[in-house]
Amino acid sequence: MIKEDSLPVALKMKLATIDDLVRMAFFSAARNHGLNFLFFKDKGKYFIGFLTGVAGYFDLRGLPMFFYVEMDGKPEKSKFIKYESTEGEKWSFCEATPTTMKWSYLPIIELAEKPTFF
Repeated sequence: MIKEDSLPVALKMKLATIDDLVRMAFFSAARNHGLNFLFFKDKGKYFIGFLTGVAGYFDLRGLPMFFYVEMDGKPEKSKFIKYESTEGEKWSFCEATPTTMKWSYLPIIELAEKPTFF
């Protein structure tokens, strides 16, 4: 049995591209019943990512993981990311979630400061 105070903080995993991050997030959200992107600035750099867990680790409590990419700046119109992959993969930042069956949407939450695990 692992002690509570010995559990690791979220494991950070930097992905190669934002396309990889978006694809992974939307497919993870489908399995995990939702997901939020977290956006924050640290030491002059911008980051976007999401938290998820890998089941089965630490007495079946799961291993927290943060998948992320570094960005050049804060994107305009960035309250949500919309995604669809029926006719090739497409995604973009957007400000609203109009009713449509074509696109899936996930919210972007801007943090006041970097997370403690980062």
